[in-house]
Amino acid sequence: MTNTKNIKNGSLYFNESNSRVERVLGKVNNQRVWTKHHDESLRDVQTKNLRVARSNEYDSYLGDKNRKTVSFADKLPPLPKIGVIGL
Repeated sequence: MTNTKNIKNGSLYFNESNSRVERVLGKVNNQRVWTKHHDESLRDVQTKNLRVARSNEYDSYLGDKNRKTVSFADKLPPLPKIGVIGL
């Protein structure tokens, strides 16, 4: 992309300077936008480094977020086992 006119806030774009998908959150000026990758801090990125994310990149980005949630749940301790009483 050469400027912010064709970039839609909230959409996913592939950042070619760091080889990953990022969500565009807003315009900084005519040549830069704010982006975010999951739980990381906002960054200002040059629009010339962005292109629309492809389907597999989009799915991978969303899958990364889901894997983070699952991996957190995997670290929880197991539930206590309760026996049957009085039968």
